[in-house]
Amino acid sequence: MATSKLSDKLRPASFRGVPFHVEDAGIGVGRRAEVHSYPQRDKHWVEDLGRAPRELTIEGFLVGPDYVEQANRLLAALEEAGPGTLVHPWFGTLTVSLTELARANFNTQLGQARISMPFVESGDLEFPSVTGSTPAQSRLVAAGLEDAAVADFADTFDVAGYPDFVATTADADIARAFSLTSSGSVSGLDMLGFSGKQAGSLALARSQFGSPLSLGQTIAGYLSAAGLSSSWTGAALRWAPLALALVRLAGLGSLATPASPAVYTPSRQQVWRNASATNTLVRQVVLAQAVGAASLAPAAVYDETVGLRNSLSAALDAEALNASDRSYTALMDARAAVWRDLTERSRDSARLTTITPSTTEPALVVAYDFYEDAAREGDIVARNGIRHPGFVPPTPLKVLTR
Repeated sequence: MATSKLSDKLRPASFRGVPFHVEDAGIGVGRRAEVHSYPQRDKHWVEDLGRAPRELTIEGFLVGPDYVEQANRLLAALEEAGPGTLVHPWFGTLTVSLTELARANFNTQLGQARISMPFVESGDLEFPSVTGSTPAQSRLVAAGLEDAAVADFADTFDVAGYPDFVATTADADIARAFSLTSSGSVSGLDMLGFSGKQAGSLALARSQFGSPLSLGQTIAGYLSAAGLSSSWTGAALRWAPLALALVRLAGLGSLATPASPAVYTPSRQQVWRNASATNTLVRQVVLAQAVGAASLAPAAVYDETVGLRNSLSAALDAEALNASDRSYTALMDARAAVWRDLTERSRDSARLTTITPSTTEPALVVAYDFYEDAAREGDIVARNGIRHPGFVPPTPLKVLTR
């Protein structure tokens, strides 16, 4: 049986399509490293900076009656600008660059030209890619929605030149809206401290009836969660519940647009406009805070993040149905930003799945059986509202896939 020779497996060498023969070829490989030495220390530290570019050295030759013409073609190829394609006998097709001058020697007696070529593998010219921060964009559009809501309120609210009952009714409407935030009708809002700042904000608002813009800014400031992100200890896992609580607050029937007045006098009409403007301002500012809170919520669990996204998007859609042109644009911008942010951040998050223990057993055992990590018992207990971690009933449990 015939045996194949090594030379039969080698590829014909060429550079930029110009062929040549190879007498000797070498390659230098390794890692880039930086040696850090420190005064008064006998040990140093070597920092690995990644793979070093491969360096190739090729000793080629050209023979035949036209060896000079062959050599000239190869030399012209070596002088062309930019990386070139090298077909290496052992390593195949490579993209390389000439790092030093190639050296050519001609031997008339042998009819041969010898060329020494030092190459280095070529890399890619890459620039840092610029990507937007989707949470930051959500917070920007939330601020824009709040500004639009205040501007609409200032354009509509008015008590000047009307009978006293118009201002009295507006005062009652604002006080009622303030009380909704601290009455406990919506759970999960305690951390915003509405009860502590309600009296001062309400007193300030009552003094600004003559300036609707300042009044709107005071109401928005009362409802704002600004500053909470830097002072709220352990807030990471509480932003999502806060956002959902704010969505529920905005959806209260008490904040809906009131019915049109039965007696349609200019004063009664302005009472209705003031009440509508107040409720709309509160709803839209609350939704703006929900958008900001959602941007700070961790996206660790896909199902929970998508649920938050859908609930907040639906609330923004519902609010946009009767919004002014200015607020409609701000609401749609907020909806788009929320959808983009929460979708992007939840893409690689853990999913929820359901398991059912075979019998009543401690949460430690359940965690070890599923995760091979007994330390995960706390998540199982909290997620499923288990009363005692030592006795997990054999009922379906929601657990993370990883």
